[in-house]
Amino acid sequence: MKPFPQTSLFLTTYNWPEALELCLQSISKQTVLPNEVIIADDGSGEPTKKVIENLKHNFPIPIKHIWQEDNGYRINAIRNKAISNASFPYIIQIDGDIILEKHFIEDHLCFSRKGRLLAGRRIRIDQINTDDFCKNGHYSELKHTRNKLMAILHHRLLYSSKSVRGIRGCNMSYWKEDAYLINGYDEDMNSKGPNDKEFSARLVNIGVKVYNLKFFANQFHLEHGEEGRRTNYEFVKGLLQEAIKSGKTECKNGLSQK
Repeated sequence: MKPFPQTSLFLTTYNWPEALELCLQSISKQTVLPNEVIIADDGSGEPTKKVIENLKHNFPIPIKHIWQEDNGYRINAIRNKAISNASFPYIIQIDGDIILEKHFIEDHLCFSRKGRLLAGRRIRIDQINTDDFCKNGHYSELKHTRNKLMAILHHRLLYSSKSVRGIRGCNMSYWKEDAYLINGYDEDMNSKGPNDKEFSARLVNIGVKVYNLKFFANQFHLEHGEEGRRTNYEFVKGLLQEAIKSGKTECKNGLSQK
């Protein structure tokens, strides 16, 4: 087996401390731990800070809390801060409303290769179980099929290594040096939308190949209904289309500002 790269895992969060606590619990139970966890906080209040402080002292790996003022939807800015603060060469990116199956980190690292972007899926948890998990502060063990042959066939038959469809920012991994080559996330994208796909499209444009995971790197998404913050969606969608059509590689307002 090839040695695993040293890894920073970062997650984005915004004012849902109950979900964040469950997410951190699932990270602590991984078969392979990352070298650090970075909490990329887009302006959460005191309850989120309290959860982090309560957990970090007994957590099996270091936790960094990166915070920015709540000044509208600035997820790409906090993602760039997380990338710039990552201490290790490989980055696994998730959201703070996700529960990880115990092999999640191990699976990402098993499929990691130089010049590759890994894109995984999420499985929804219904509202009843979401409410129960959040109320009780713990979750039942969640399982899903892991099948390497099916994962390879799924990727080769259904996906092109140059396609960003199916990419989600809650389940992806890439090399820090590749993120710097494209200047990271575009901070002009100030609305919910395909921010993660636009970032990935520029990685593809510098020659990074997408590897779509299925049956591996499983995660479970807590139900929270439709969120707002889609104030400028068509503009954000247009930037994705521009990146795909023009072959754009770098954004102007990105990691170089950090």
